[in-house]
Amino acid sequence: MRSPTAERPFATSLRTRLTLWNTAVVLFMTAITLLAVRVVAKATLYREADANLQDAAEQIASALRELLPDLDAVVADARRMTASHAERGWFTQLVESDGTTIWKSDHCPESVAVLPPSNLDRERTIVQVGSLRYARLALRTPAGPVYHVRVGMHTEVLDQSLNGLMQLLVPVGAVLSLLTPLAGAWLATRATRPVADILHTAERLQPTRLTDRLPVRGTDDELDRMSQTINRLLDEVAALVERQEQFVADAAHELRGPLAAVQGALEVAITRDHTAEEYRETLDDMLTSTRHLSKVANDLLLLAERGGQPRLAAGPGGDAAAEARQAAAMFAGVAEEREMALTCAAPGMVPVTMDTDDLRRVLANLLDNAVRFTAAGGRIDVRVTPDPAPTIVVADTGCGIEEADLARVFDRFYKADRSRTHVGTIRSGGLGLAICKSLVEGAGGSIEVASSRGRGTVVTVTLPPVMRYG
Repeated sequence: MRSPTAERPFATSLRTRLTLWNTAVVLFMTAITLLAVRVVAKATLYREADANLQDAAEQIASALRELLPDLDAVVADARRMTASHAERGWFTQLVESDGTTIWKSDHCPESVAVLPPSNLDRERTIVQVGSLRYARLALRTPAGPVYHVRVGMHTEVLDQSLNGLMQLLVPVGAVLSLLTPLAGAWLATRATRPVADILHTAERLQPTRLTDRLPVRGTDDELDRMSQTINRLLDEVAALVERQEQFVADAAHELRGPLAAVQGALEVAITRDHTAEEYRETLDDMLTSTRHLSKVANDLLLLAERGGQPRLAAGPGGDAAAEARQAAAMFAGVAEEREMALTCAAPGMVPVTMDTDDLRRVLANLLDNAVRFTAAGGRIDVRVTPDPAPTIVVADTGCGIEEADLARVFDRFYKADRSRTHVGTIRSGGLGLAICKSLVEGAGGSIEVASSRGRGTVVTVTLPPVMRYG
């Protein structure tokens, strides 16, 4: 069976998409850059050419001012200036205000020469006529006549310079177009390699291999933080799976004993005839085992149904003091039979928001644990106080719990010391404290256990009080 990454087409892989996006962006930026260079270079060339043309026109205008009325001397000066720029293809024309051409160079185009000066209303300007560009300058003499100077050139010269520059830049763009996909693929491969490692590790994860973790490169980038987050999630999943496996094993162990007892009693009962008294004893043993099975099943259903979710009381909640007194009275007979001292200090009324049935179940479980793990001659004290918050304390002088086991006493089926058994004949399903924790925290309260081996155990339940208004 191929992995999901192996089945993914190359064209839709993240590496390919990154390469294509990188190539598209670089090519787009290259095209924009070349276009911008062309625009800027053209503007620069034309601006420089315009400045040169205007300078030449100013030189001829200066000659007019100095040499008039000797037009021959002016023409001679204009001819020399034009000849000095012959390699640039410049042309010159001197025009009177009535359109009469005084002089024009050999290369002056007719399309410019025939233009009447009256069409130009500004003293200085740049005019573009087709592929011809010239500077025009109007000179007003003191005597009255207006002379117009035109100095121009063909723009093909500028366009050829611009095309030469672009011919140098276009190959650079072509090389970038070829190298960009290769560089993009290399970068995309490096960028996606951690993702590929993450996917490879994730594909190997199995319920039986929950120790595998994603690689952390130590770069503290987004991929590293993602790996760390997934690793923390895997740690939680591994712990959850471990707890579930332990829970199933403990549940099976807890149910196996009563089932084996019922099966054994039935097998003995059907192998031969028995007296009525023997049958009664067998049925009594089976009833005890089935009651234990029923208790374990009901406790499991309660934990599955509630799941620590709050259960709001339909009315004002329960009275912690009254329920404590009632629970103590219910266990008084068992305590007396086992020669224990059971006291209850719960004066007055202590209203709480916790549901009454849940409160009774918590008190019953706590007292049941205290009775089972306290030897004859021991003592069990129940105290209920209203301030600063409703608190129920169940303290005993029993065998206690090792400090190392306190952190897990609320786990389902967890028993602090599996090598020792409880005192007496009362059996436990190992769910009492887990149920208490679920019910108390579901009601918005808290439960804590303080204990030491050989010195007893103190369980403290703190519940939210009933809010009073007015």
